[in-house]
Amino acid sequence: MKIEEKKTKTTEELENELESVTDSTQLENWIDQNQDQKLNFAEYFNELCEEKGVKISDIYMNSAIGKSFAYYMRNGAKLPSKETAIKAAFVLNATLEETNLLLKASGNKELYPRREEDAIIEFAIRNHLDVYQTEELLKKRGLKMSLLDKEKK
Repeated sequence: MKIEEKKTKTTEELENELESVTDSTQLENWIDQNQDQKLNFAEYFNELCEEKGVKISDIYMNSAIGKSFAYYMRNGAKLPSKETAIKAAFVLNATLEETNLLLKASGNKELYPRREEDAIIEFAIRNHLDVYQTEELLKKRGLKMSLLDKEKK
């Protein structure tokens, strides 16, 4: 089952519903009724891997993501940093929408084109650049983000 298919309510719909909640009992009921609206990183990450035909070994062998950390991500034991989620997105050849969902599911903010490094990442994804070409653009601008450095634990 695709995450997009499971998520039947938009954020706006959820916000509108939440506006009508007036007390803590209603809030608890609303939260219970909307448990299935949460975006689970491991579930979405595994779904993307399956859809794209990418094995977990492809993730750690073709990125600067350590083997154990890749398994932690797959099992939901750890959430990746923004950089690590983006590294995985590159291996998955994820679209911009898929990358932003990975970021949101991992507790990170979506790519925001007003931030220079995010604009470069978004450009790279839209233009199907690989991680090395993207890294070159980041370094050319003197930015600290690196997609080739190993993640910090």
